[in-house]
Formats: sequence, C-alpha cells, structure tokens
Amino acid sequence: MEGPSDLKPVSNNSATSQHHAEEDPVLSNGRQSQYEATADNGGTYFDERIPIPDQENYAFSFRKLWAFTGPGFLMSIAYLDPGNIESDLQSGFIANFNLLWVLMFATLLGLLLQRLAARLGVVTGLHLAEVCYREYPKYPRIFLWIMVEIAIIGSDMQEVIGTAIAFYLLSNGK
Repeated sequence: MEGPSDLKPVSNNSATSQHHAEEDPVLSNGRQSQYEATADNGGTYFDERIPIPDQENYAFSFRKLWAFTGPGFLMSIAYLDPGNIESDLQSGFIANFNLLWVLMFATLLGLLLQRLAARLGVVTGLHLAEVCYREYPKYPRIFLWIMVEIAIIGSDMQEVIGTAIAFYLLSNGK
C-alpha cells in the first residue's frame, strides 16, 4: 500500500502541482482531492483521474455525467450489440430453446465479471489491464495478452463473415 509520500499530482503543471502536493494532499474530510496515490510510471495516462465534485449543490452537467457513464455506456453497447442479439435469436430459432441455459449462464457470468471489474476499479482506481500489468510477471502477462487477442479475433469473426455475406448479396455474387 502506498503512503502519503507516494502521492503524485494529477495535473501536468509540475511546479504548482508539487507545491500543492506538499501543502494539502488530503482534504479535511479524509478524501484525496486532485492527488491520487499512484506508483511511479513515468507520467503516463495512469495518473489521469476524473475530478469528483465535493460540493453538494452544484449544477447538473451532461458533460460530467458522460465522463462518468460514458465508458459504461460503451461497454453496454459492446456487450449487447445488434450482431450479438441477432445471433442469439437465430440460435434460439434453430435450437428451439434447448440452448437457452447457455445464454442465461453466459449473461450471468458476464454480469459477474463486469461487477468484479467495476469493484476492482472503484477500490484501486485502476482498470483490469493496469492491475494485471502491475501484479503479474512478464510471461503470465504475455499469456493473458494472447488470450485477449484470441477472444477479440473470435468476436470479430462473425462481423467479418457477416460483412462478406452482405457484400456478396448486394453485388449479386460478382
């Protein structure tokens, strides 16, 4: 666990940030304001955080709402995209609800993994890939990377094949 001496400023202005980091790294209510406890990573995007307003009465902003909900919205689109729903419907039509348990199990497992990843992000302030990078040695990281690449390729295969079939149908087989 990192202590107060490991606090790094979030902003890029190092002179004023260093001055403020020495004065008041933690607010009076115990929350860290613009300073996050991070490991030394050479000033990458790992240091960037979305500022959380401390005021109770602040104006609503769709921009701030999108900053918090945008990644979740994009993940929900990726998780329940039209291609996924269409393949589920076609499988259900062919299998006559015999494989409905697979869909339910996969959905519940996906929700569980998303919830665990969200909790990990809330507790550590890092996403799953950052935690794997910091916690695992080189060869398990390479293995995880290869497995993710295989999953991405497998996921994109249906889109590539579907696009090829669509072009074939639109061009009358020419």
